[in-house]
Amino acid sequence: MLEPHSRKLLLETLAPPPEHRLDWAVGTTYSLDLIALLAAPVAFAFSDWQDRQGNPVLEPLSLLKATRQYAHRILLFCQAGRIHVPRSYQPLLVNLEGSIAEALAPRGGSFHPKIWFLRYLGPDATVTYRMLCLSRNMTFDRSWDTMLCMEGPLCDRSNAFARNHPLGQFVESLPKMSRRSLASEWRKRIEQLAHELRRVDFSLPEQFEDVRYWPIGLGETDDWPFDDRIDRMLVISPFVDAGFVNRIAPYSAPLELVSRAETLDCLPSAELARFERVWVLDETAQPEQEDAATALNFQGSESKNASDSRHGDEMAGPALLGLHAKCYIADAGWNSRIWTGSANATGVAFASNVEFLVELRGKKSRYGIATIMGRSGDDEDKHIACLRDLLRPFVEHPETTVLPSDQLLFDRQADELAKQIAMRAAVADCEKCDENHYALVVRPTKSGRVSPPTGSTLRVWPISLGPSQSTAISFDHDVWCRFVPVSLIGLTSFFAWELVSADGQFSHQFVLYLPLVNAPADRSECVLRHLLVDRQSVLRFLLLLLIDPDEANFASLFAAASENAANGVFGDSLVASLLESLLQALDRRPDQIDEVEHLVLDLEKSPEGRRLLPEGFHEVWRPIIDARRKHRSKASKK
Repeated sequence: MLEPHSRKLLLETLAPPPEHRLDWAVGTTYSLDLIALLAAPVAFAFSDWQDRQGNPVLEPLSLLKATRQYAHRILLFCQAGRIHVPRSYQPLLVNLEGSIAEALAPRGGSFHPKIWFLRYLGPDATVTYRMLCLSRNMTFDRSWDTMLCMEGPLCDRSNAFARNHPLGQFVESLPKMSRRSLASEWRKRIEQLAHELRRVDFSLPEQFEDVRYWPIGLGETDDWPFDDRIDRMLVISPFVDAGFVNRIAPYSAPLELVSRAETLDCLPSAELARFERVWVLDETAQPEQEDAATALNFQGSESKNASDSRHGDEMAGPALLGLHAKCYIADAGWNSRIWTGSANATGVAFASNVEFLVELRGKKSRYGIATIMGRSGDDEDKHIACLRDLLRPFVEHPETTVLPSDQLLFDRQADELAKQIAMRAAVADCEKCDENHYALVVRPTKSGRVSPPTGSTLRVWPISLGPSQSTAISFDHDVWCRFVPVSLIGLTSFFAWELVSADGQFSHQFVLYLPLVNAPADRSECVLRHLLVDRQSVLRFLLLLLIDPDEANFASLFAAASENAANGVFGDSLVASLLESLLQALDRRPDQIDEVEHLVLDLEKSPEGRRLLPEGFHEVWRPIIDARRKHRSKASKK
């Protein structure tokens, strides 16, 4: 839950439990930063490799290993048109193109849930599930958020846990909201996930007595979780509007509100007057600006643009600061209920959006409003950290009426335009121009209306090329636009769009995923050769594949190897110990031999790749892989 003086990174919660490994993960988010998603596999591959601030280390070769190993095990649903435009291109994004499914809410609102389901395999083929219910998007925001983490074993039982049915229903609905058909493997996984979640015995957080799950906006029925008795209620939400206030106001219970000052400035006095107390975050509770500037540590990265980019390391836009948590607390008698998740205190959140809340029930003495808010600063226990320490009363200025900004209104028009474009299900045809270059031809596959705001201009470009290569677009033709020439490393399914208002005062950018048609089969191998530029980089990558990331000295071993490589002595030292490392992996961690085999096969697909393998490597490698293949063959016959 929200802990005023403690922050926990989302990526930290993705790391597997001890002696477990990720099987696959399904998540949802409203907005998405592609580089943040690129970091997620690192959490699975190198859970303990962190910098001094506790952030995952995104060294280019660690990204390469992690995405090759785990990207195909992740599927993230996000709102169509809410992918951020990265400031520079990262070629490894090619490995994530199958990991993203853009979604639209069936009632016409926003696809807004923020929930993860992670399936881990443990000793003796046991299965453990972890569920994360968040108010945070998959971005680099440094805002105040809530996170609920629940784990439990998959039970061998024919009957489902009745309380888990909403989890299965939510998962079953995801493919229907995706704008494109999912790959057959993911359709099977989604079906399995929906079945298994109903049979997971999730452990409740400490001293809570019951849990209820609230998927919102999936069907035609009303989803309103606040129907039971309420004696007092605290609403924590960055966005509040009259639609929600008018719906909650008929309750005779006193109401308190924590929100953003800019939100409250737009709320009419009549709605504000319905709350007994209204709070905003104190300025001292805001994170330092330098904390928001860099959420993750990219080592050895170059910031280049277009198809020549090697290790683009910049994030998209400024990170969101301030309050972003969504939490509702209701006292009733001796008991209290807490709803946490994605839903803002707005009318559309409970009427047309897709949202997800988890309701926890416990004793008011432990989880009631007084306990959550804590004692005031004048009490004798003022040294105890509490939520109220971070708040100050909101001061209304009745003489000032604040309306939504013109930029906000324009952004809403851009969001609607992105939905219209997504409905056309455009693709990008790859037409070969010569040995090394292609044309990307963008065309729709479905009919429909696309109407940009009157007088506005819309330009588009592949994120690998950058805005300097943008072009205007016409929705009245069978071909919307064409980009030529594009190098093999520059082929991408992610296209950036920029809408500029008629007067040029406002602009809005977003990314849409356009599947590639007739794409060359060796795109991943091209990215591999792009990053493994010489034998030293191949040797360093072999080290990553062979060293156990769970070993306490993993980070120091890799750092020392990198330093030796820079001094030109790394190659000799590793080649001398390569056989020992391979033998240890064959005996203790045979899956790592499979990863090395995958790498070798990819490199051997081209003359350039074959030249990158260390001299004499095959003499060392051949008996190792022969032994591993014999073992796999015997295992398959059992």
